[in-house]
Formats: sequence, structure tokens, C-alpha cells
Amino acid sequence: MNTKITVLCENSAFTPFPLIAEHGLAVLIEQESTTLFDTGQGLGIVNNMKILGKDPAKVDRLVLSHGHYDHTGGIMPFLQSRGSEIPVYVHPAAFAQRVAQIPTGADPLEVPIGMRATKEEMEAAGARWAEIRGFQKITDTLAALTEVKRPDGWKTWDVRLKKKDGDKTVDDPFNDDCSLLIVTDSGPVVLLGCAHAGIVEILDDLAERSGYREFHAVIGGTHLETAPPEYVEKAAASLRKYRVKKVAVSHCTGFNIACRMSREFPDEFASASAGAVFDF
Repeated sequence: MNTKITVLCENSAFTPFPLIAEHGLAVLIEQESTTLFDTGQGLGIVNNMKILGKDPAKVDRLVLSHGHYDHTGGIMPFLQSRGSEIPVYVHPAAFAQRVAQIPTGADPLEVPIGMRATKEEMEAAGARWAEIRGFQKITDTLAALTEVKRPDGWKTWDVRLKKKDGDKTVDDPFNDDCSLLIVTDSGPVVLLGCAHAGIVEILDDLAERSGYREFHAVIGGTHLETAPPEYVEKAAASLRKYRVKKVAVSHCTGFNIACRMSREFPDEFASASAGAVFDF
């Protein structure tokens, strides 16, 4: 069974296609059925699907990696372009009110970074919610991982990212952070949204829950751009540990870290800009 993974939205875009690049991520997984993983900010999803010959009406399900706007902003354009209902797999924590605290010298500026549309608006447009928790099979060849196992006292290194708890602004535990494990003819493929729970922790948890000791490919956002140097070292070591044969980090990985990974994995590294296609 052929598996085709197409990057629909990302921070950069391949030419000569007239694709829209945006800070965000959306990836299409085509197997016996078709899964859309995230929707980007909403600027490019419908345009890029059309340019790449992908029909929104033929998507069987949508899976959301977490509740930030750059992964969920395209939900409404995507749903409206379909005009029919679709199951949307999501952890319930994705609907939390997310904010970023931007230092200004005095009190930090709080900027909303959560979902742009309300749950009710998305339901009216055709979203039919399917809750995902822990490690959960979605199809025979596709599983989702949320509530990633992490060390006691774990906190994200990106201290800007928060959520609202009533009137209080608190640290975000990112329990909704969702990654996909895809069974392909080439071997297991890991698809990351932003890896807010940590790429090292995600790969370790997937290995423990699935029994896999090698991953053929790791594709998507790693949020290593703001990670401390020692964690970047651990991330590279983890990719080696699991003998990853294709490293296609993108989006929130950051340009400098992506360049570093291309040097550390010269034979395995691949670009995952919008328009990139991976066949397994």
C-alpha cells in the first residue's frame, strides 16, 4: 500500500508552484483513506490544495495537533470548501484559551494565539468532534499520541506560551500536543505538529507504546528554535537512536536548527516546505 504525504502549508513554499507560504502547518496523508493533519493559519489551505490537485471533499478526517492558530486557523475555510460533515479528531484541551506573553519591559503583552473560530462555529460548518486521548488508533495504519509521558515537573522551555485558567494566566502543559504514527511499506513514519511536548519525549513514548525501535521518517515541526542547546543535542541523539532515515523538520524548528540538522544528517535530511511530497 502506497502512502503519500504532501505538505500543504508551511513557513516556506516550493517554486514554481504558486503556493502560499505562511507560518503554520498542514499535511495531507493519502493511504486507503485520506487524513488532513492541521490546517495552517487559513491563508493557504484552500488555495494550496487546489494548486496541488487535492480535493477537500475527498478528505475522510481531520486531526488537530493542538489548539494554536497556526495549526487550526484554516479549519473554517477548509470546512466551508467541503460543504459536508467530517470527523475532527482532537484532544479536549485544544479548546483552551491560549495566549503568548510578549516581554515589553513592564507588564508583558498578552496576545491570543488559540483557535480563531468558536467550537459552535466549527460545528455549524460541519465539524463532528472525535475525542483523542493518550495513544489511540484512528485507522489500521494511523495512530495518534497525546498526553505524552514526560518527567515530573516538566515545563515547556518556551516560557512565552501560556493558557488562561479563569482570570489567571498559567503555564501550558500541552496535554493536547498530538503526533501521528503512520504505518507505511517503508516503515513507521512520525508526523509532528509542533512537538510542544518535546520531540525526545514523543519518540520515546511512541516507541514504548508501539513497540517500534526504529522510525523510518520524522516529518514536521519540532519547536527546537527556542530550545536550549543541550536539548537540541538530545533531539539529534534521539533521531540517531531510532535510526531515522528521513529527517524533514520544518515550521517551528527554526532556520538555524534546520540548517544544523541538514549538516548532522546530510543523507537523511529533506525539505518539508509547502508542496513537498514524500512517498513511502
